[in-house]
Amino acid sequence: MQLFSIGVEERDMNIKEALVRKVQIRKPDGLDIEERKAGNLLFLNYISNCDYDSDTIKQIREKLHQYIADTVSEIILEDLQSHMVEKIIQDEYFYFGQEERNKILRDAMAIMWGGNPTVRSEVIRSRWRSLVWKRVMEHLENNDELILEGFIRFRLKDFTQELEEAVDRAVDDLLIEKEYSEFIKLLRYFVEIQEPKVDEVHVLMGEDKKYTLLDSNLQVINNDMLEDLAKEITDKEISHDDLLISSLITIAPRKITIHQFDRIQNKELLNTINNVFSGKVVMSQEGIVPRQ
Repeated sequence: MQLFSIGVEERDMNIKEALVRKVQIRKPDGLDIEERKAGNLLFLNYISNCDYDSDTIKQIREKLHQYIADTVSEIILEDLQSHMVEKIIQDEYFYFGQEERNKILRDAMAIMWGGNPTVRSEVIRSRWRSLVWKRVMEHLENNDELILEGFIRFRLKDFTQELEEAVDRAVDDLLIEKEYSEFIKLLRYFVEIQEPKVDEVHVLMGEDKKYTLLDSNLQVINNDMLEDLAKEITDKEISHDDLLISSLITIAPRKITIHQFDRIQNKELLNTINNVFSGKVVMSQEGIVPRQ
């Protein structure tokens, strides 16, 4: 007697094998698993191997429903979700190269589940596992068959939408990274084509969050170009951080020492300076006093 059947598309052997393995592990006593092919689908049929009375069959069916809900929710969240993300990327962002698509996949999964294992990621997983489990149980109330891909398509639209949103965010992050990379290349070019105006620059941040630049003799650097840049800050919405970057590029020193760098809260600024002046930057926790 056939009690239930789970169908899965055969095109993905990894998912098929994972489903077969998990179904066999969770097979209740008194039932056999029979495989049947129909078109591009593989069905795993739960067959009763004994003649049971109706009450026993009812108990077996109730227990079987829980086993199936456990299996389906696990296969979706542990095995199928990455394939779903790959398909979204393939359909919507096919124009990216393979390396970029791989990065989008990794970043989307991190966005979806909160990155490395954390309390937050476990809460998210637990929420989805509970929700998928509940919807499988609801499906089983009126159906003796579940086709995995169809169940996801019609009963888990919100899960699919959340995966799509994670992919979109990962793509946005990638484009921002690419823009930043091009920006850094441009700044490096500006530095490379200039002759260094001083050998070394010491950077100090004052209590007012403004930066002071000192030369190798610890004297304040003053030149016409820096004065022009300083005037711009009063005419435009230019931050002190942007002014610092512009000043360093204008001076193009051979070495930059940033003192008490841990006081600078804008870590992106420090990363940008490190990237533009690669190999020329020293981070120091020591403070210095300018010479008059």
